[in-house]
Amino acid sequence: MLSEELFNSKAPPGWCAESAGVSPAASVNPNVRQLLSELDIKMTERTPRVVTPALVAKASRVVTFGCLDRCPIGAEGKGEDWPLPGATGKTFEELRGIRDELSRRVDDLIRRYCRRDEMATR
Repeated sequence: MLSEELFNSKAPPGWCAESAGVSPAASVNPNVRQLLSELDIKMTERTPRVVTPALVAKASRVVTFGCLDRCPIGAEGKGEDWPLPGATGKTFEELRGIRDELSRRVDDLIRRYCRRDEMATR
């Protein structure tokens, strides 16, 4: 959910991230709301969900966190893995570091895709 909210807060109009996992938690980590509020991002109400072949099929890019090999069929060729540590057992300061690294990677992804789109329209 953290990466989804970070992406959606920065994405150009018409772009949208949807978060799902191969083994989603029962609920969103309660620290996510605070981590986002520190960046003035209001978290939307979400429930973790399982990634499905239909969700992968409609995606133009699939970003995984160490589980690209377990993603449903269809992620090949549009997958990108960001091996970052999970939240379990982390201090709030460590979670901030993970959030900041996610934010940096989201910025990079958006830059790369904007550049690709610009090149395609020339």
